[in-house]
Amino acid sequence: MVSEDVVSVERDTPIRTTVAKMRDRDVGSVVVVDDRQPIGVLTDRKIALALEERPDVADRPSEELIGRDLITVDASTTIFEALQLMSDEGIRRLPIADEDGRLRGIVTLDDALVLLANELDKLATTVREQSPRL
Repeated sequence: MVSEDVVSVERDTPIRTTVAKMRDRDVGSVVVVDDRQPIGVLTDRKIALALEERPDVADRPSEELIGRDLITVDASTTIFEALQLMSDEGIRRLPIADEDGRLRGIVTLDDALVLLANELDKLATTVREQSPRL
């Protein structure tokens, strides 16, 4: 499941503004971009942990809290490939970029789990309906 409604902020957006956007959009992470190209993912957890070490972090640019090794995929990546990559890399969010490197969507572990749970429920219903012994 790919969400095309990705919440993003520019690299120089102050953390304070990023947090407000996360609150307003009811999300726990944003993709940090530089001219529409994803450069990192910033999570509410990362911000919370940074506050302990640097109380002044609220006025710092969002790019200061992102890692430097962002992994992205293109739109042709299947959900199963995305899940395998997320598992291999130990990540929960996987931005999708187009051929020019621009942000086009995101796959999150939460969204994938909901999608797979719904599909499994459909399968279980079919099996129950076709197997009177169950």
